[in-house]
Amino acid sequence: MLAQIFPVVVRYLAMVSFAFWQGGFVFYAGVVVPLGTAMWGDRTQGFLTRQVTPWMNVAGLVACGVFLLDSLLWRRFRRLRLGLALVLGAGVLYLIWLHPHLNTLMVPETETILDRRAFRMLHKIYLWLCTVLWMVSLVWLGLSIPVSEKQCPEAKENSVGSERKRDQENAKGPQKLGNPNTSAAQEA
Repeated sequence: MLAQIFPVVVRYLAMVSFAFWQGGFVFYAGVVVPLGTAMWGDRTQGFLTRQVTPWMNVAGLVACGVFLLDSLLWRRFRRLRLGLALVLGAGVLYLIWLHPHLNTLMVPETETILDRRAFRMLHKIYLWLCTVLWMVSLVWLGLSIPVSEKQCPEAKENSVGSERKRDQENAKGPQKLGNPNTSAAQEA
């Protein structure tokens, strides 16, 4: 029983971690950054984002770990999903590595950037990588959602159980049309 429930629990956790990581990213990029920029200006918003992004990266790393486990437990597109989970994990690790390099160019007390040109280049890399990771994660998600009962292990088990039950009933002998629970030999 536990062996049947474990993959479903991992799939649930994969979907929740996807929603938290990528939902948080999209909400932050689409709502918080524009509102913060309008209220405080892009410089102050940038220094706030500096404090937020490590947490998004931790969420991404946790999600990628769950994605890997989920990809191992389910057969559907296993190799492709494993590859995508590894790419996502490597990308998040690169973001984690890149973040301190951006921080060395920022002075929070005065909200100044030490080398604007270097900062812009690293920041563009950071933003583009986040965008690529978002797109790759959407592909991983699409490959992870069963689109038919045949692709869902629990539905397959139920259909196998139904076939066994039908086979057992057929072994009893031919049935009359009037009462499907009674064989012809029993009624005679």
